[in-house]
Amino acid sequence: MAFLDNLKKNPSIGEIKLLRGGRDVVFKKVPDRFSLRPKHGMVRTADALEALCGPLEVRIKHVESLRLAHMDVFEVDDRTKLDNSMKILRSSPQVDVVSHVYSIGQNLGSDVIPTGIMTIQFQPTAKAAEKERVFEEFGLDLLEDLDFLPEGHLAKTSKRTQMNPLKIALELQERKEIMFAEPDIAFKVDFLLLPSNQQFRDQWYLKNDGDRLCSLAGADVKAEEAWNITMGSRDIVICFIDDDFDLGHPQLDIPGKIVAPKDFSGKAFSSDSNLNLSSHGTACAGLALAEEANIGIVGLAHMCALMPIRMPIDITDNSFVAMFRYAMSQNADVICCCWKARSEYFPLSTAMNAIIRKVAKEGRQNKRGCAVLFAAGNDSSPLDGVKDNIIWLNGFAVHPDVIAVGGCNSRDGQCSYSNFGAELAIVAPSGGGANSRSVITIDNRNGMALNLQFDGTSGGTSIASGLAALIQSAKPELCSSEIKKIMMETADKIDEHNGQYLDGHSPIYGHGRINAYKALKKITES
Repeated sequence: MAFLDNLKKNPSIGEIKLLRGGRDVVFKKVPDRFSLRPKHGMVRTADALEALCGPLEVRIKHVESLRLAHMDVFEVDDRTKLDNSMKILRSSPQVDVVSHVYSIGQNLGSDVIPTGIMTIQFQPTAKAAEKERVFEEFGLDLLEDLDFLPEGHLAKTSKRTQMNPLKIALELQERKEIMFAEPDIAFKVDFLLLPSNQQFRDQWYLKNDGDRLCSLAGADVKAEEAWNITMGSRDIVICFIDDDFDLGHPQLDIPGKIVAPKDFSGKAFSSDSNLNLSSHGTACAGLALAEEANIGIVGLAHMCALMPIRMPIDITDNSFVAMFRYAMSQNADVICCCWKARSEYFPLSTAMNAIIRKVAKEGRQNKRGCAVLFAAGNDSSPLDGVKDNIIWLNGFAVHPDVIAVGGCNSRDGQCSYSNFGAELAIVAPSGGGANSRSVITIDNRNGMALNLQFDGTSGGTSIASGLAALIQSAKPELCSSEIKKIMMETADKIDEHNGQYLDGHSPIYGHGRINAYKALKKITES
């Protein structure tokens, strides 16, 4: 309460502390930046902004465009004039939203931007008149009633709004008729690849005979034995939410292989790809799903189907919700996310927590729930804890309905970059590091089409998603929590001397390295 009183007395305090998904988050103003969304289109240069709104009293430069938020970020050369410049811009009839830029962590990538949208959940006892009073008092317009959040609503600030969304949320979080109020924020993600330049000829992570340099016999997922039970089913769909996909790749461009592709990045999919750079999404999908052919590699669940959802590097809370709702509406069976927020401390919003829970509990055609996998991350840091006086939190990976996947190497040892902690469910081969081999997968046809070396927890998470799909192919009636339990219970306890296992769980390896054969054998014999 004292903080709220202090903020009200001194609105330029520069910091706002809010609850986000039940966690405290301190939003710190970036002193020389603002973001802006015009009523129509985007404004990608300083000249274009001044042509739209008139001259400002400060020199500005364009920093970046946030496509999903439809906002542009600008930097001023005199921070003492930031607030007044923002006031001038807010008065323009051409402008929809002007916002400060905030940081929520300590690294350079922790900047977030309120988009002008809010999620508000009322208490079940709140009367209609109380709800309408809140919308009227704060000048909010109703956008949507949220079906996955009881008494939850999506609202948008308007010209009638007198406070920014963070301050509105701060006040609403103190009110008895409100369960929670949270501003939608735009944030950046990191796709969890660690590139390598070495060349390798085989997929040791599927079958490791130990006959090559830097490998240990048996340090693999036992794919050949698992394929004697099932190679997957076209009825089972893995949804990869990632940066880009070469849908014309010969190991993906197969009748019935690609299901309900969706673009959230503002571009259009094309099966006649002209991509010149390596695609993280193509590489991840290949590890799980690359079709068996006379070329290239083979994915662990190569007979299953792919639902590609393309996302940009900058997303918002609500675009995340939209992507998960789309995957659920199109009956994805597995959702695989090989990325994390760039900020080292990132609690999920209540809406994000709720949509993951709904998808994991109610998704799939049989309503048994999608298996949802997230990569642990490549920071060599705790999923939820403190290291070197920095607080770390990967809100995606620690969600209780998520399968958090770390990395192990070709010697059944630790990938030194892999994040760790009590929330880690399993590890899968990710490669790289000292005295170990890289993971090999496919790439865009115009890149290194057959020979990408792919390290990082992205690799392990993609392979683990293939196992989740094989399990559902063999026994589709299993619910998502049963799939997670089977993957953990049948994992091999590797590196027991250094793994710090306690009651079957290691903070470094979770419940161990996935074993596809043991998992399928367990469900087909029970």
